[in-house]
Amino acid sequence: MTGSAKLFRSPAAIVLLFIFLQLSEAGSVFAGDRSAGDVLEDDVSHFFRDFRDIFSSPAHFNRSDWITVGAVAGSAVAATIWVDAPVRKYVLSDRSGFVDGLVSVGDYYGKLSSGYYLGSALYLAGIAGDDDWVRFTGRAVLEAHTFSLLITGVLKAVTGRSRPCLFEGNKCFNWFETENGKWSLPSGHTATAFAISSVLSKRIDRPWATAGLYALSGVTVLDRIYDDKHWLSDTILGAALGTAVGLAVGRMINEEESERKKRGLEALNERPVELVHFSVSF
Repeated sequence: MTGSAKLFRSPAAIVLLFIFLQLSEAGSVFAGDRSAGDVLEDDVSHFFRDFRDIFSSPAHFNRSDWITVGAVAGSAVAATIWVDAPVRKYVLSDRSGFVDGLVSVGDYYGKLSSGYYLGSALYLAGIAGDDDWVRFTGRAVLEAHTFSLLITGVLKAVTGRSRPCLFEGNKCFNWFETENGKWSLPSGHTATAFAISSVLSKRIDRPWATAGLYALSGVTVLDRIYDDKHWLSDTILGAALGTAVGLAVGRMINEEESERKKRGLEALNERPVELVHFSVSF
């Protein structure tokens, strides 16, 4: 069986295809008269603007924001001290064929490639179909996925925490590491899964979609512990980071889309109306 055949027969690929179809049906067309090149240039410009806003946002945190950060950090520390080891022992002892199949979906959903596949497919479909809603959603997925990966990548290298499969304990931090085996904190798969789920939840804005997307992210959490790649505390921090980035990107994209629609409607209303029109052809 070829690689492409395996991909399209996998449960995760079916899940991603279902999400794509739901998004395509939910989108409302807002046609414009710009060329594809103009659209691409505009989106690249906004991508870097959103990048700047996301990575400079800690400088503008208020008291409530810092309380939230402290609560997440405290939860991760508490998990490290009291529950990382027991949770790992319990999950690894409860293996079955059903769980093996279930966690494979979570593994695929949190992969580096999955977010780019889904985001790119939506973005290109939006351009091809002149559907701004689908295009904005694709860009939102690409942004949330990329930004969450950058943040987790830096934190992984700085903390240098040993993965549980190395049997060095959950308190082994090596600091400033380049070896993948020492890149446990935070969980990149978990951050990616929650970033994608959060931004899609923000875009679709339906309770059933939110519940399903976050449940899928929860399967990714289970997968990372089940595969002995991460401690529970790694996934707590990864989930918090991914959710924060996804919601922030979703909010920015929604505001940008609303503003663009507003400008488009205003321009439409300002167009002169032709009271008399005729043409002569020879």
